[in-house]
Amino acid sequence: MTIANADLRAVQGVLNRQAMQQALEAVAQATRSSGHSLALLTLDVDHFKDYQDEHGPTQAEQVLTQLAMLLQQLLPPRASLAYMGADEFVVILPDATLATAAELGERLRDRIASALAQLGGLRPLTVTVGAAASPPNQGWQASTLLALADARMTFAKRRLPPHHNLVWAGTLPSDWYLRLEVQASAWPSQ
Repeated sequence: MTIANADLRAVQGVLNRQAMQQALEAVAQATRSSGHSLALLTLDVDHFKDYQDEHGPTQAEQVLTQLAMLLQQLLPPRASLAYMGADEFVVILPDATLATAAELGERLRDRIASALAQLGGLRPLTVTVGAAASPPNQGWQASTLLALADARMTFAKRRLPPHHNLVWAGTLPSDWYLRLEVQASAWPSQ
């Protein structure tokens, strides 16, 4: 069974995938023009498929709704939250550096683990977070920034023990950058 998409329209301020892409493009354009930095966090709920299989799609959707509301409370005022589908979220952080984004990612990771600990299930629900920030030049694309944050999250889940409940803003293996078609040295990493 695959993870079902939740209907989070009732959670005020949470963007869907299409609205997130539009908002990200607009913020990226403004960021490039101003010379400021833009950071993104991608969040993936660890062990969510097991939770959904054990508790059913209705309970799983309630968990995602609870998570979205918690994230809305914890985000800085200018940040935007988007639900990408399944068990993935994106946070858009205007005027944020990679260090600021990674620090926020750690706080979110910790608070989410605490908030979801009481849910039980086969394994505790936590999140793995990927962080990325725009390079100092103006020749970057919003889609590349999003792909890099997502790749860092995926790398943490697949390659870094314990494969969950992590924040990664570091470098990736060179072949990952080739797949993203980006020059690693152009993008900030911890």
